[in-house]
Amino acid sequence: MHSFPRLASAFAGAVLLSFSPPLAAQSAPHLITVKMADAPGGQFAFQPAAISAQRGDTVRFVQASSAPHDVDFKKIPKGAKLGSESIGPYLMMPSQTYDLVIDNRFVDGLYEFVCDPHESVGMHGTLTVGTPGR
Repeated sequence: MHSFPRLASAFAGAVLLSFSPPLAAQSAPHLITVKMADAPGGQFAFQPAAISAQRGDTVRFVQASSAPHDVDFKKIPKGAKLGSESIGPYLMMPSQTYDLVIDNRFVDGLYEFVCDPHESVGMHGTLTVGTPGR
């Protein structure tokens, strides 16, 4: 019966390991949802208006409004190369989405975006891209 203490020790170790979060889950990409919505007083808004993301994350813009909207990055950090992603398509239909993958075109920093037709009525947002721990 000398194997019982070893078996109990192995079981206790397995139980302790089961409470540790897996490393892959800690760095898994996230889906960040931003609604393009009606706001009080006939205004429009990105909800939330300020978001943070890491490389690998996807920002999903969702049409939740009575008017068409787009996403136009007006200010980007030096070194960012968004190319054709600097302006997204117009979303016209309810629940229509536009996914933006935060990849190596995005350098760490603050990005400012607007909805072109509604910039003058305050439809602005910010995206902060950064590596955890920096």
